[in-house]
Amino acid sequence: MKTIGKTFLLLAFGCCAFAQQWEVGGIGGVGFLDTVHVSTTTAGSATAGFATGAVAGAFFGQNLNAHWSGEIRYEFFATSPKLSGDGSSASFSGVAHAVHYDLIYHTDRKHSPVQFFAAVGGGMKIFDGTGAPEAYQPLQQFGYFTQTHQVKPMLSVGGGLIYKLSDRLYLRTEIRDFISAFPTNVITPPLEPPGQQVTYGKVLQNLVPMVDIEYVF
Repeated sequence: MKTIGKTFLLLAFGCCAFAQQWEVGGIGGVGFLDTVHVSTTTAGSATAGFATGAVAGAFFGQNLNAHWSGEIRYEFFATSPKLSGDGSSASFSGVAHAVHYDLIYHTDRKHSPVQFFAAVGGGMKIFDGTGAPEAYQPLQQFGYFTQTHQVKPMLSVGGGLIYKLSDRLYLRTEIRDFISAFPTNVITPPLEPPGQQVTYGKVLQNLVPMVDIEYVF
């Protein structure tokens, strides 16, 4: 009976240890997107980008050891394409989605209620123009808004702090930078008349301060 009891305790401890390896959480924040330079040979210059908007998402991860974990993450961005130049601006309805896998390095959560962590990963970002196209658009000499979607490869980097609220519940404050190529199908350069060339910047950055709630099980 003692042997059976010891075996049961070992199995229970093993199951608990296994259960502690997984985590799930929710994400909330605000996305601040960079703009890219738009230059033309005859019509001057402008900027193209996306408006500031709310960000929400979720993640599922596994604690690999005391310092490393891996996460599959999804974020939804309420953001609108925009053009600015010649003292005016124009915008279009739109959203974006990010799906990526990140590696997380953090201090040992067993020894401190507050930890620093750094994250790096990659995946894809999907840009969607959702407005109704119009025959005439302001600043159309620099670009057109389109009701389409475009997928771009994305790099995710960031870091922050983890606060232990209980044995299973954690709070994160962090900032992420989602780096992707600019989606020139959603804000597309105009057809170039003879003698005019339109050039867009290549890289779009999206800084997102966020707060996460994480449950470990």
